[in-house]
Amino acid sequence: MNKISISFLFILSLFMASCSNNDEPETYPIKFGKMDYTIRFATTTRIDFTDGGGKYELKASNPDVLGSFYIDGENHSLVVCPSSTGESTLTVTDVKMNTTVTLNFIVEDFYLSFRVFEIEGDNHNPYLSIGNEIRFIRDDENTRQMKVMWQNKMTYEIKCIAHGSFDIERCETNIFTLNMSLHSHRIEELETFSYTLGGDGEYLSLFESIFDYKWENSIASKSQPIKQINMILTDPFNDCRISCSLQPF
Repeated sequence: MNKISISFLFILSLFMASCSNNDEPETYPIKFGKMDYTIRFATTTRIDFTDGGGKYELKASNPDVLGSFYIDGENHSLVVCPSSTGESTLTVTDVKMNTTVTLNFIVEDFYLSFRVFEIEGDNHNPYLSIGNEIRFIRDDENTRQMKVMWQNKMTYEIKCIAHGSFDIERCETNIFTLNMSLHSHRIEELETFSYTLGGDGEYLSLFESIFDYKWENSIASKSQPIKQINMILTDPFNDCRISCSLQPF
């Protein structure tokens, strides 16, 4: 009887140990959603990942471009704070799983991004439609370049459909006018568009500080906005209002 009991307890302990081992989650190598990333200079980018062994080693091919970078294990994200424009790879080694992943980075000039969310009236600008993104670019020479981006809703691919330059004028009556000169890749001739600026005044302080406008008297607080900021472009010649929202950066 004792022998039977001992045998039963031995088999039971093996069964419980087996169940305990099965309860432990299986570990998989670190995985990222894609291998190629285009990010903005002077902004912090967080890239989510899944799985991973918990201990990682990171090495950039061009650290002068990528600046500082680290793994935020608690939030399962890779954090990159670029220090210059250019290109670099970042090799992420999953030490526990003995695997490596190489990510490709392009760091672009910083830009203010506005997305068109409403158009009222007769729009004569073929490049601006609902959903398109307007990028006001701050390069080293402050040439005030701009791009208009379009996103394919099926593939989510983003393409530049127009590029050119911009300037903002302020008259004595404190009215601001945005002047755009744009052309597409197919048409080299520039088309010009002028809009009276309206909406929330906070975005004007961003233009003033980022693009070195020397407007007298501050038109708004220079602190980082914490609410949704809207810019309204009014075409005074065609009775058209184009509303855009500032995108996070």
